[in-house]
Amino acid sequence: MLGIQKVYPNNNIEISLLTCSSGQESSESWGHSALRVIDYDNSTDITYNFGLYDFNAPNFYLKFIQGKLRYQLGIQNTEAFFDYYISEGRHVVEQKLNLSDESEKKIIDKLKYLYKPENRFYYYKFVGNNCTTALRDLIFSNVNTDFNNKLINKTSRIIISEYFTEQLWTKFGLNLILGYSVDKRIEIYKSMFLPDYLSGELRKVKVNGKNLVINEKTYNFSKKNATNYPFLLNPTFVLSVLALFVLLYKSSKFQGLIFIIVGLFGLLVFSITIFTEHQELKNNFNLFWCNPLHLISAVFLFAKTKIKLQMYLSILLMTLIIGMIVIWIWNIQSFENGFLPIVLILSIYNFRIIKTGYNIL
Repeated sequence: MLGIQKVYPNNNIEISLLTCSSGQESSESWGHSALRVIDYDNSTDITYNFGLYDFNAPNFYLKFIQGKLRYQLGIQNTEAFFDYYISEGRHVVEQKLNLSDESEKKIIDKLKYLYKPENRFYYYKFVGNNCTTALRDLIFSNVNTDFNNKLINKTSRIIISEYFTEQLWTKFGLNLILGYSVDKRIEIYKSMFLPDYLSGELRKVKVNGKNLVINEKTYNFSKKNATNYPFLLNPTFVLSVLALFVLLYKSSKFQGLIFIIVGLFGLLVFSITIFTEHQELKNNFNLFWCNPLHLISAVFLFAKTKIKLQMYLSILLMTLIIGMIVIWIWNIQSFENGFLPIVLILSIYNFRIIKTGYNIL
């Protein structure tokens, strides 16, 4: 048994928000949220979990990127729920909510409705529809709070990136595929799309002058030691060394290889923006520099022909790169520090092609 101390309330229902800490996998970096419901009359203690999915589903990763992966609401025995996080070495924060009988009934009725087979499945979205937003919407739509919604000095991208201080290459990749829609300042309500933010804001909310969270307990199953990310593996450092190498070493084959790599990543980003239903991945201005057209430029390099066409293509690519820099300066879409060395490399290479083309003409 977990040894969870039960505080019997005046009524017979107790509802708590459970906030779980980050895990080792990238998909677990943001933690998890669930809702615990204790019914003392019926001696039940269950947890409603909106984060269940079938990892063995066909084309799992493709469906996830496309926004076609179905998540579902599940009901678990609370002890089994806690046991899982014990085995993972993660901790859980339990926040008991101060709810009226009417609010409790509304929440439970809504949960029962959502658990019906025809209602329990939904399509996961990074920011707009996940295990935490489902609970946020459930609580705030059924509890009369004095919540004051207002803009904060953060964007969704900033909030997402906060969890990858020890996974810099993952952070690099995320910021590559995220579009500009996550770079707008958001309201407090929308910031609660991640577990820690929902938990933190509930601490501030009041109902009829009283705190919504009336009791909070942390179940510490392990202590995560902070680790320093090796400087030599930092994307910005690695790519800056590569940029220095490009400045000192001229090789058409190496240049062609860089163009192929950037072009393939550009093709991937372009495909994602076209085929995904995640709004956060659409309208991505990173395509201005991480451009599939570099593949064509690589073909010209290896073929050593059509210098004039290659020069015009490089002029186009340089124009797009300059446009990307303007977008960064105007803060339309944020950039990752590691992007800058790559942009420098591409600028040097395209400038060399333009210079060579003009000399030949």
